[in-house]
Amino acid sequence: SGAGKTVTTKIVLNYLAMLSKKACINSHASSLDSSFRSPDKIHSGPDSSSNSFEDEDASIEKQVLQSNPILESFGNARTIRNDNSSRFGKYIDIRFTPSGKLTGASIETYLLEKVRLIHPSLNERNYHVFYQFLSSATESEREQFFLEDFGVDDFRLLSQTGTYDRRDGVSDEGNHQEMLDAMITIGFRPETIQSLMRLVVAVLFAGNMTFTTYADDTCSLDEDHAALAVAALLGVTFEDLASALTSRTINTVHETIEKHLNIEQADKAREALIKSIYGAAFDFIVKQVNNSIHEATDFDGRKKGGSNSNTASIGVLDIFGFETFAYNNFEQLCINYTNEALQQQFNRYVFKLEQVEYEKE
Repeated sequence: SGAGKTVTTKIVLNYLAMLSKKACINSHASSLDSSFRSPDKIHSGPDSSSNSFEDEDASIEKQVLQSNPILESFGNARTIRNDNSSRFGKYIDIRFTPSGKLTGASIETYLLEKVRLIHPSLNERNYHVFYQFLSSATESEREQFFLEDFGVDDFRLLSQTGTYDRRDGVSDEGNHQEMLDAMITIGFRPETIQSLMRLVVAVLFAGNMTFTTYADDTCSLDEDHAALAVAALLGVTFEDLASALTSRTINTVHETIEKHLNIEQADKAREALIKSIYGAAFDFIVKQVNNSIHEATDFDGRKKGGSNSNTASIGVLDIFGFETFAYNNFEQLCINYTNEALQQQFNRYVFKLEQVEYEKE
């Protein structure tokens, strides 16, 4: 972790986008040169079409690049080693025409670290988007989302680590605006962005929900500001939310049995709800980004419903970093195992197979 994988990925994407722009300009110049033979046409012809051409191609490249601020806001966090650590893996497949023009891309994500939502480690932060929104929320948004004068230290999911800032000096407010701009560029509707922010706040309030336990080993959801806010933000009644968290339904052949949960079980249900909401929001964002940059091709570069298209592709893999803590959860085990397996793959194909070539020679 902190070796520079995410930064290097952004540098590579910017480089490929620059080459694509150069290929577009060269291709357009060649077509103009062959189409307009007379000097007067060369002077007057390109102006009307050149701007629209550049805008069209720049938009494809810009959309691919603008996926980074969005995914980083929802999938990156400050860890002990790194202030912008990727807590998920992503594989970006970028497609080009034979002349080098970027035609589209696809993003696949892997293993979002959802346990961070509930148990971020000491001296670390939760996902960036929580701090970004709380530092940037307008008065209207605060009223709409029941935030009043709540700050980062008022939410249990953020305050338990005692860490709120970034050591690299990057502004959460600035990053939030960059994320919003990127969402507009990608094609998110304003109402969709507001709905996503609504879910972000719902997750924060869900972390503040509490339960009251009773002598018969059952419990009830406390009807306080946090629980009422979660119900309103999710569009359900308080009674339905309370029932979902404090009981479960068992269907048998002849009857349906409702079993009440104890406080430990209800708390686990609350944690599962938080992970499910955030995970579903993250998957939705990735899907929306792919809809924008996919350009009607399948992940393997074939046009939908057609034969293999004449395109080349470059794959860029940005994975979560290897970390070792005093207590390593199952997700961290999976992350470290994946990291080690990929390192072994790299060693095999870069060093071992190269050594075989030397031995053959």
